[in-house]
Amino acid sequence: MYSWVPITHEPLANYLEERFYQKKKTVGCFLTKKTSLELCDGSNREFVNSQKEKVVKKINLKNLTTKNEQILYTCFQKPVNLNNEVDRYKTNYKFGDKYNMGLIKELSQIHQVGTLSTIGQYKKVKINDRYEHFFMLCGSQKIMANSCQWNKDHLTAEVEVYKTDKGDLSNELIRGYTLNIIDTINQFLAHNPTAREILQYMLPSGKFQTPHRICDLIATIMNVRREEMQEILIEQNILPRLEKCLTYCISVLKEDQIKSEIDNLLEVKIEELQKKYRLEQQLIVMGEELGMKSDSTSVVKMKFEKILNERKNDFPNYVTEAIQDQLERLDHLDSGSNEYNVIRSYLDWITYLPWNRYRKENLDIPYARKILEEDHFGLSDIKQSILEFIAVGNLKKKLSGKILCLVGPPGTGKTSIGKSIARALNREYFRYSVGGLTDVHQLKGFKRTYIGALPGIFIQAFKKLKTSNPVFVIDEVDKIGRSFRGDPVSSLLDALDQEQNSEFMDHYLDLPFDLSKVLFVTTANSTKTIPLPLLDRMEILRISGYTKEEKIQIAKHYLIPSAIVECGLDEDQVEITDKALNILIEGYCREEGVRNLKNHLEKIFRKLALQMVENSVPDPQKAGNEIINNNDNVKGNGNSSSNDNQGKKASNDLKKIIIDPVNLSSFIGKPKFLEERIFKKSTVGVVTGLSTSVYGGFLLFIESVDSENEDPFEIIEPISDHDVQNNNNNNNNNNNNNNNNTNKKKKKKERNKNNIKSEYEENIEVELNIKQNITNEKSSLRQQNLKKKKSQKQGHLKITGKLGRVMKESSQIAYSFAKTFLRKLQPNNDYLEVTKIHTHSPEGGIKKDGPSAGVTIATSLLSLALNKPIKENLAMSGEITLTGKILSIGGLKEKILAAKRSGITQIIFPKDNQRDWDELDNYIKSGLKAYFVSNYHQLYKIAFPIDK
Repeated sequence: MYSWVPITHEPLANYLEERFYQKKKTVGCFLTKKTSLELCDGSNREFVNSQKEKVVKKINLKNLTTKNEQILYTCFQKPVNLNNEVDRYKTNYKFGDKYNMGLIKELSQIHQVGTLSTIGQYKKVKINDRYEHFFMLCGSQKIMANSCQWNKDHLTAEVEVYKTDKGDLSNELIRGYTLNIIDTINQFLAHNPTAREILQYMLPSGKFQTPHRICDLIATIMNVRREEMQEILIEQNILPRLEKCLTYCISVLKEDQIKSEIDNLLEVKIEELQKKYRLEQQLIVMGEELGMKSDSTSVVKMKFEKILNERKNDFPNYVTEAIQDQLERLDHLDSGSNEYNVIRSYLDWITYLPWNRYRKENLDIPYARKILEEDHFGLSDIKQSILEFIAVGNLKKKLSGKILCLVGPPGTGKTSIGKSIARALNREYFRYSVGGLTDVHQLKGFKRTYIGALPGIFIQAFKKLKTSNPVFVIDEVDKIGRSFRGDPVSSLLDALDQEQNSEFMDHYLDLPFDLSKVLFVTTANSTKTIPLPLLDRMEILRISGYTKEEKIQIAKHYLIPSAIVECGLDEDQVEITDKALNILIEGYCREEGVRNLKNHLEKIFRKLALQMVENSVPDPQKAGNEIINNNDNVKGNGNSSSNDNQGKKASNDLKKIIIDPVNLSSFIGKPKFLEERIFKKSTVGVVTGLSTSVYGGFLLFIESVDSENEDPFEIIEPISDHDVQNNNNNNNNNNNNNNNNTNKKKKKKERNKNNIKSEYEENIEVELNIKQNITNEKSSLRQQNLKKKKSQKQGHLKITGKLGRVMKESSQIAYSFAKTFLRKLQPNNDYLEVTKIHTHSPEGGIKKDGPSAGVTIATSLLSLALNKPIKENLAMSGEITLTGKILSIGGLKEKILAAKRSGITQIIFPKDNQRDWDELDNYIKSGLKAYFVSNYHQLYKIAFPIDK
């Protein structure tokens, strides 16, 4: 038997070539019973004469892996014929493991019958930048491994000659089998050059003239399977052996014929494609020579046909059909026509869209939590909701399309949360704002009949991102418009509705595109202006405004480091103190978000950058003093002699400049927000309420006065010592100067003698007298006015302050309830029924609306009617009914933040909002005393405490 054995292991190939091929050593070959193949050589082994009991030859055996499923064992150092010595000698083989490629531990791991071979030919061939070594093994004799024994670390087996029937050609049956086998071999050799080469090498040896040698030839030159090869090798009787060989030959021949037919068909097809390609290239070259455009119809068709063949598994069937239809239309159009350009542009869009292409997403919860914590401070509720959403996708092994709506004030990080979600999920990110959008074509595209038509924003995004499962952020969804061009909300419903968006139809594309794998994140400042059908399809996640403490932490950990880098500074060049940061937030950046805070920080650092670039004064202390009006809070040592080196020092040579409360205004001007409380002291008819808007919470003051009062209602502020002294001086000037001097001297002597009232006590006494006189005058005047009004019965309520329709209705409800409540409280008090009252909400340029000011208006009217102020530092919010019930309100956190910011210490809220209060963090509630009431009787006892 002859066989080529390819070996890629370079050391092994060199070893076989030097030790066996050149020295003509004999090799024993056995097939293994496992899929991996091992090649073994022998040396330093004992070749024992069993009769004479002496060592004839020592051979050592090592295991080496080959590609072919063979295991080779070297038996002798030189060619040996066992036929003459079979009765006298037996060979013991040691199975070792030189290259750690598999240790033979049992004889059952190999087939016992093998061949005795030599390496007859050797070739070294370079294939794909590496060398492969081919060895021709020439079999000379069959051998069989018998009993085996395990000795310490190796297996020892006895090997002897394996006898088979050679066959006689005079037997007709044997001769018929032999001729059929030879005929089959000839057919196989006709289209197998490799087998012909092996046969030409073997025929000159003259060993293949007997039937049993022809059987060996079959296993060598034909692609017989390893199991079939072993069956031919083991079979000892010639007739069964010839029958098996003929069966295997016919089977191999049929397989080879089928393969040849397939190869011929492929060759013909390849030739046709090559011919077509050559002709197309010739046309292109001729067109270029003649000055024709290179983008002819044939070139365009070839381009799109190539894309279609490469991505045929990605394209749905309807997309493939659409591409083929458009390509057929191109054949009948001139390349200069408008329709030709429309079709070509349409094909570009279709073929470059990511049909059925999805980016592998990451559903790891710890990684997502890490990303969210890195990008945003606080927002624990939002982060928890996002992690829950990802956890569901983790359990389902996929993240289904979802529509999240983040609602909150501007600058609270709604858009950036969408970007963080995309980063946490390892998805692509795309943002589009629909604020003020009135044209439906921006979302769903234009029909291709229009000149310059384009797809909508969704299809454009997919082409840009090259994936069908991005995170798509739709900003300002509460500000979407409507016009004669269509209703964008309806188009947005098609994209966001999970029941419909799997077949989203773009006007330009005119083919269904799947949006069900897209994660939509919408943002809004308020849900009031979002259309209800759209709001119903979204999961609302509310983002409250940041507290002062949260803003400080965000500024320290996010905004300040980012602004320093953006302005080209180093962290060791500038520092903002905590007090300055606190003033910056309170006096300049009271909004609920941090966008304005970021802008102010950048403004500070830009001024510092200008100072460093201009380098008007190299010393940082002197430079800082120029900017901050000679303030001493800039660290550095002055050096007047350095003025000659202006502009020569780099900015990093400047020492740290400290921004503190004293020099802050020099960088960003005077504070924009003064004290929010316009009434420092509780006053009759004035009540502090709490309200919210899209920009956060704020104080809502309600003033009520008698509009027909002859002596207008005055707010009595505490009289200072200075005012009292001025008043005394004015009174004294009306008297005779001499008498005054005499009286003063007498009073002074009396004080010194009797040690009675001090000057301060006198001032307080004068102040109290003035207040008492004013109060008595007011009370007297009030009684006179009431007597006049009782006869007229002209009670009326006038409302001003740019109030909305709901708040005006709430004012009328509060007015009716106040009259009813006052009648029960003081039956003889008909002040509200006979008085024309004017109720006003200051800051009339700001529009106000909502029902939560009902209790505030009612309390203001009762305070006026009772002529009694409410408790100090008290604010309230709640909707009131005609029967005195107090209903729940929204924006509790924002209202609490506004109260804390203004120094309010006591707040009254509806009982139904107590659960919202309990969910707030303790640092938000600290410093506040909250009352929760369900009806106005409870509120009245808190707002108007009984004097002890």
